[in-house]
Amino acid sequence: MAGKPQPRGLSAVFASLAIRPFRWVWLAALSGNSGRFAVILVAGWEAYRLGGHSSLWPSLVMMLLLVPSMVFGLVAGSFADRLNRARMAATGQLVSAFSCAVAAILTITGGLDLERLLALTALVGIGNSVQGPAWQAMIPDLVGPERLLNASMMTRIAQQGAELTGPALGTVVLAEYGPGPAFFCCAGFYVAALAMLMRIRHSVLTPVQLVKRPGLLAPVADGLRYVTTAAPIGTLLVWVGLHCSLTMASIGILPAVATANLHGDAGAYGLLLTSFGLGSVLGPLAMMWLGRRVQVVPLLIVSGIASGLPLITLGLVQRMGVDLVSSGIAGAGQAVFMAGIYSANQGVAIDAMRGRVASVQLSLTTGAMGITSIGWGVLAGMLAPGIVLAIPGFAFLIACIPFSLRHRRISAPLRRAMSSPAAAPRFPVATPEPAFRSAPDRRQA
Repeated sequence: MAGKPQPRGLSAVFASLAIRPFRWVWLAALSGNSGRFAVILVAGWEAYRLGGHSSLWPSLVMMLLLVPSMVFGLVAGSFADRLNRARMAATGQLVSAFSCAVAAILTITGGLDLERLLALTALVGIGNSVQGPAWQAMIPDLVGPERLLNASMMTRIAQQGAELTGPALGTVVLAEYGPGPAFFCCAGFYVAALAMLMRIRHSVLTPVQLVKRPGLLAPVADGLRYVTTAAPIGTLLVWVGLHCSLTMASIGILPAVATANLHGDAGAYGLLLTSFGLGSVLGPLAMMWLGRRVQVVPLLIVSGIASGLPLITLGLVQRMGVDLVSSGIAGAGQAVFMAGIYSANQGVAIDAMRGRVASVQLSLTTGAMGITSIGWGVLAGMLAPGIVLAIPGFAFLIACIPFSLRHRRISAPLRRAMSSPAAAPRFPVATPEPAFRSAPDRRQA
């Protein structure tokens, strides 16, 4: 690509969207995640109603959507390194769509009880765990190393935007037409994502198998061995595990903070959550505007500070204006940090291991969030919620120090990966018809 003028202005900000297959992946991520958040809304409400208005059952719905990524995610990652990743991601969307459609039919016919609802929710979670590693692993090959950080920020925006689109449409359908049509709405999100992924199935290459080991557990073991030996993936996984368990998991006590510190109700909590969501979108947009001027490791250090420090002010300062700004900065810091970690790990990993790297990261982050969020919630019942929110923020700031001191050792393999000729993008930018190669072509190369 040497000698070509670099994109500027909006073209630089949305550089990854200039690649047609990635546009479909981005839309599929927006649609599929909208389905997931709509399921959280609809299934959570139905579980609350069917479970005698106990808050235990909506919490169980959330857990059933996350736990499969820990249980099935590692195996799904090994398959994502052996199969066509677009087809595999589409299969996961199909499982989730089928589960939502069955829930809709059972609701309309009066056959949905609490046990069936929870079972179908778990099946949606399994579908999510199947598609997660596959769609993450396909992006680097589509956009190339120079656009990977931009693409990761764009993907994060799709995930955060889904927290608005899914519940917003799901709420309208649920309120106007009831839970049956609302479950069909969830299925529609997943079907749309499935169609988009199938559209690019011929654009996505099947990974080259460097070492063929049969069975389910051997490829998983290979992946675990790889993430612990391929620098700096293991180090970055420890960093993101601390990030999710300390900063992201503690956000769950925001309702208690809004009540205790701001003497507010659901409205105060809603304002804090809205500010957090706005920051989660504006933060990645700002990084995309900076473009090539951003280096990944300094980005992780700065966004790590922006993830932890605002939790201290949010927990200790009892003023709405300060807390809204703190919440927005925390949302921006967390979104940028997670996008930066994804970009670094997928950028340095070899293509034959990207699915397993993604699956280990997904299993680690969902597990860390699920387990530690319970602990922070219990602690908030024993101490002042603001103090409990400030503790993980301060702890993560301290945790970032050793990673900051090792920034050169972390950066070196990232620079080598970026300069590798094998990592060049395959697709021309802004052309009517990109030149595609099939999976057999890749194996013959």
